[in-house]
Amino acid sequence: MKYFKYKRLMKKRKALANFEILFGNFLNKFAGGDKKLLLVFLYNVNAVITFASMLAPIFVYLLIYFFHSFININPFYIATIYFFITLLFTDINNDDYDHVELENISQWMYKAHKIKFQLLIIKKLLLTFGTNILSYCFFMLIFMREFHFSYITILLYEIFFLIAVFFTIIVKFLWSNPQIVFLFIHGPNATKKKEHFIRYKNDLHLDQYQAALSRSCQNRTYYLYILYTYLFAVASLVLICMIHFYFNIHKLIIISVYLGIESAMISLISQGIINSSKLLNDCNLSDFYYIKKFDQKTYYENSLSKFLSRRLIVILISYYAGVFLLYGFSLFSAVTVLCSTIIYFYTIKIISKRVYRFQKLSIEDIKNNFFVYFFNPLEDLFVLGLPSITCSVVAFYSMKFGSIYPILFFFIVYSHFLLLYNFLTKER
Repeated sequence: MKYFKYKRLMKKRKALANFEILFGNFLNKFAGGDKKLLLVFLYNVNAVITFASMLAPIFVYLLIYFFHSFININPFYIATIYFFITLLFTDINNDDYDHVELENISQWMYKAHKIKFQLLIIKKLLLTFGTNILSYCFFMLIFMREFHFSYITILLYEIFFLIAVFFTIIVKFLWSNPQIVFLFIHGPNATKKKEHFIRYKNDLHLDQYQAALSRSCQNRTYYLYILYTYLFAVASLVLICMIHFYFNIHKLIIISVYLGIESAMISLISQGIINSSKLLNDCNLSDFYYIKKFDQKTYYENSLSKFLSRRLIVILISYYAGVFLLYGFSLFSAVTVLCSTIIYFYTIKIISKRVYRFQKLSIEDIKNNFFVYFFNPLEDLFVLGLPSITCSVVAFYSMKFGSIYPILFFFIVYSHFLLLYNFLTKER
């Protein structure tokens, strides 16, 4: 247990260091002692917010239950959608176990025994997801009894629900940290088996930096992201067919949601690939000096953009196929394909710029803090996540007017917005 006490201490120190970077300009106005107290205060506030977020599902399900009579949508759908959205977006503390520590964990498992490590992982998952799962189960028990479902039906539903949650968490864990899953299953000192390296083949179309990116991404985490890219591309088309032809849901709703998640999905997968790259994680200091000395920021950004664009092109192809599947060869399809293409390439450009935004940072800011300066939640939410947030509103107005034009207008405006945003954030 001493190892995990040490982990908690290091995690706290890392959090304090991150706060010092994120709020550096504000904290520098205070004296040394006051600055330290303020950092501790920010850390405690963050801990309280984290604890409150764990209890948030209880209040959300209570609100859904007490106010379901005032809305026309079935509370079952609202609660289920809320649950799975929070499940997918809940952080499972990927940075608790990084690549450097895997061997340390493996050696520790020899002394502490494998089962203790497994129990600690299960405890961590229960603390992370347990409140939400239990709240949803109690909500469905009360709601389904109110509508006179039998206890057998409720039991069967909740069993299937828990099975779906189990597989969702496993996939999410594989996405975030496959190494820990590997240790969980195979036990200690087997970490070297977790990577499946493929020999790099020379490609005349790649410059030296893209070749280095390709080599540095040849690991299990990278190939999982590529797998998820193809799964998303295929699954989205299958879902479109099922929802449109079997469930008879209006295609105005389908196309709004389908187009709305494009930038968010590209952003999510792009950031995952970048985080899996050993080159980008370990060479940020050398890149910093090289860019400062030789003014090669544009070259770096373009190289990374090309690298990501080629890896994720299947998503763009699936969008072309999905639009033509719903609306055939029409003017709407042509304009939508053009907007999707703009959104695709400029989302990747915006993400690529984060890796090399050294203009306003010092060497101390980026040293051993790649994820801090790469992290930009406001941009993720209000720029790249904007269509995901507003797609329901767009679908509502399209249904209200019985016209495709609100959808078309929104994505024309959004694609131009990305162009403008990319131009305005040229220097970071």
